[in-house]
Amino acid sequence: MIFLAADDAPLVLQGPRATIPPGWWESYWGVLACGLALVVALVLLEMARRRRQRPALTSAQQVLEQALQQAARTSGPAAAALVSHGLRDFLASTDAQLAASLSTEELAARLKVLPLYLPAQGLLLTALQTADLAKFAGATASPDILIAQVREAVQRVEAARRAFAIQAQPRP
Repeated sequence: MIFLAADDAPLVLQGPRATIPPGWWESYWGVLACGLALVVALVLLEMARRRRQRPALTSAQQVLEQALQQAARTSGPAAAALVSHGLRDFLASTDAQLAASLSTEELAARLKVLPLYLPAQGLLLTALQTADLAKFAGATASPDILIAQVREAVQRVEAARRAFAIQAQPRP
């Protein structure tokens, strides 16, 4: 059966026609999305790196860090003694009231009244008491954990020092 049009000419079906080619956006949207995601990731990584940058170490921190590195190379009570001496020297150099010759109990009493050391008080006392147990009672203390405690305590003390310095600055 043949279909006839209004003018009685047979209707011939033509094959499929080429569609309009897709636009540039439709063709490359995936590449653009990946590029945008890469740029956002790089910006976030740079922001995290800048936020994470440590301020320069003070001379007291440098001396403590050398003692901690030496303690990491030794083991047993000798490592605990190095950590304890390094921490006591750091505390003595940061405040005249915290002499290196004070006992752990005397240091604990003085740390309670000094607001700069309150954020790190628990870590400082734990590190000193652990070092005392290793030095005097022969208890086994992991130098790595002791060193990590001291580093965290020093970071808290320095953060408190910076916070107090910011608060002490007069505001215009």
